[in-house]
Amino acid sequence: MGDVAIESKKRETAAAREDRHVLGSLRHSHGLLLKAVRRKHWPRVIVTTRRTIRKNKYIDYVGEYHLELLIKLGLLPVMVPVVEGTEACLDQYKEVMRGLLVVEGEDIEPRHYRSNAANHRYLEQTHHLKDKIEIDLLRHALKRKIPVLGICRGSQMLNVVGGGTLYGDVQKEKKSDRTHLDPDHYDGYRHPLKIVPGTPLENWYGRRDIKVNSYHHQGVRDLAARFRAMGYADDGLVEAFYDPKLPFAVGLQFHPERMLSEYPGNLRVWQAFAKAIHSLNLH
Repeated sequence: MGDVAIESKKRETAAAREDRHVLGSLRHSHGLLLKAVRRKHWPRVIVTTRRTIRKNKYIDYVGEYHLELLIKLGLLPVMVPVVEGTEACLDQYKEVMRGLLVVEGEDIEPRHYRSNAANHRYLEQTHHLKDKIEIDLLRHALKRKIPVLGICRGSQMLNVVGGGTLYGDVQKEKKSDRTHLDPDHYDGYRHPLKIVPGTPLENWYGRRDIKVNSYHHQGVRDLAARFRAMGYADDGLVEAFYDPKLPFAVGLQFHPERMLSEYPGNLRVWQAFAKAIHSLNLH
């Protein structure tokens, strides 16, 4: 086995160990919450998949942390595949949507917001169809006041649909000393986050300062006027926001589901999302 193969194997082993740690904390530290309750009808949460290539074939997937949390919170995940033909089915997904979860993926195409030269200069891989599907679903959810949780790219897309803009590359454009993507310490890297007093984020975490993970190079430039910031990185980047006029519309640049053992607030975010869905009364 060559050096490259050995390093690859080490990374896979480390990733598997991290998976066991996070899922272990999910199943045991919060065991009281996470015993799924049998219900005849569970509210359906729509979540778009992410496409990748495995052994020369496309696969569409959603991370297990997201899916397990939804189920343990009494919510039924319904995955929307990012494949040709899905757009024709979106009305059927909307009919059953009681919550919308938008998560990670490729860069968002600059055509969808007020962009500048940097947005095109630093653009990496995109997925045109994923953008279109998520924009359609988000517009519907916001119009109908259906609870929305946007994580990582999902928070960026939520901001775009709300009328905001993005940095093409946070690091390069802000000329910040704060690293937002560290491939060599992917799951272990943390940076400070300052929580805005009086916001839902402070209620969930019960503190003003936390450390969060970071996996992105795009990020919120101009926060949409309808949203209010809840948290900032130490270089001023908005990493958490919400719509104060809706029951639940939250964007988080970080992944609370990957840090469940670190702060009780990481689980409370998901509990608040679930509570809003269970309380939903669509007319």
